[in-house]
Amino acid sequence: MRTILRRIFGVQDPPPESNSTDSYFEKLIKYIPADIVAAYVTIAGILSEHNNDPLWLTWAVFGCLLALTPLYVCWIKTSPPGIMPSKTFHWAASCLAFTVWVFALGGPFAASFDWYRPFFGSIALILTTLLLPALEGVVYRKPSEQDQKKE
Repeated sequence: MRTILRRIFGVQDPPPESNSTDSYFEKLIKYIPADIVAAYVTIAGILSEHNNDPLWLTWAVFGCLLALTPLYVCWIKTSPPGIMPSKTFHWAASCLAFTVWVFALGGPFAASFDWYRPFFGSIALILTTLLLPALEGVVYRKPSEQDQKKE
């Protein structure tokens, strides 16, 4: 598993603002794009007030915010700002977290797919919140002894 993830993401440095002493909750919070989720919930609330909103519009809102997530994570939530290889896992994990949040809320998934049930979203959300911090340990390289001596 480690080899597959390293091939996909390469060797990743931990995000600049992370600490080795971060708790599980602190690590998890760094991956959930709360501002993007809040924007989605707000827009979904506005759209739900208009009962005849077209389904394509809810998918378009989801798609636009999903496309915005990597830019937001790389330019706003991490420093130094910018898209760089060491942030690949961070923005990919944030995209996954946002998608799972929308899936858990129902969103366009509930309106488009007959097989969708709310408990699927709840299960996906629980598994994602457990999985992301665990994958972090697999993907991020641990500081070597030389790196620690430099500090």
